[in-house]
Amino acid sequence: MSHLSLKKYQQTTLSNAGEASPYQLVALLFQKLLDNIATAKGAITQKDYAKKGMQISNAIAIVGVLEGSLDHEKGGEISGNLSALYNFCSEKLFEANANNDIELLNKVAQIIIPIKSGWDAIPLEEQGKVSF
Repeated sequence: MSHLSLKKYQQTTLSNAGEASPYQLVALLFQKLLDNIATAKGAITQKDYAKKGMQISNAIAIVGVLEGSLDHEKGGEISGNLSALYNFCSEKLFEANANNDIELLNKVAQIIIPIKSGWDAIPLEEQGKVSF
């Protein structure tokens, strides 16, 4: 992706976020998390460790936002399980950053992808009822 295209994508994403519903914001967070992981893997391969560190730091921050948005009162066991998964992912992201470990990044992505798929599968008429 060219530099100009990347800037346009980022601007579109930011402007869309201002108009997004809470459901859509979480969907954007999941996608950005996976994008950060993919970019970090590429940065490790290219030995661009500053970029890798920035991408993994952003990924950790997103996982923190996702974990912080859970409503443990309404979510019960599901939110508890998600919290444990998010904490595990944060730990693995820290390890991947310290060790330049692509396999740990893959492990985190393999955990997040099914969660994102489940989120994306929530029917439109139910999206407004989703609580965090």
